[in-house]
Amino acid sequence: MRRTKQSWQHWAILGIILAVVCSMIFVLWSAMHPFAKVRSDAEHIAVKSAKTTDINGFWWNTRDKSYLTVSGNRDGQPVYVVIAKKTGKVNVLHKANGTTRNTILRKTWRDFAPKRVLNAALRKSGKDFVWDVGFVSKNGTLGYVTYDFETGQQLKVIRDL
Repeated sequence: MRRTKQSWQHWAILGIILAVVCSMIFVLWSAMHPFAKVRSDAEHIAVKSAKTTDINGFWWNTRDKSYLTVSGNRDGQPVYVVIAKKTGKVNVLHKANGTTRNTILRKTWRDFAPKRVLNAALRKSGKDFVWDVGFVSKNGTLGYVTYDFETGQQLKVIRDL
């Protein structure tokens, strides 16, 4: 009798643990699903509208308007496909005509020595395209820097947020 009661308790505990683990997996999957859907949609647009192949990067800029950037190749040339999320307008920027994301990240690390970079993505500002980089400084405050896509020149800095 005692053995049956202990066996039942073990199974109950195992069932509870299994239910908690399954719930945690479902919550994580649900949290990541919108990002994965947006990325998938952006890659589909880049392939269909901009004839992009060999996709190798995706970034989402939500500063004032939402822009999705897909990195890949078009006609054998490396490009960034910048998509206005609200309107679906597609712009293709040849990497050779501007600064790359890696160059901008190196500048940010050199100039600001952040503890961590949070995001680096393209957006349209007026008629031009810019790189926005968000970072956490060594003292734990947020920083934000904007660079011109074509020249790599630093346009604006916000620190200690």
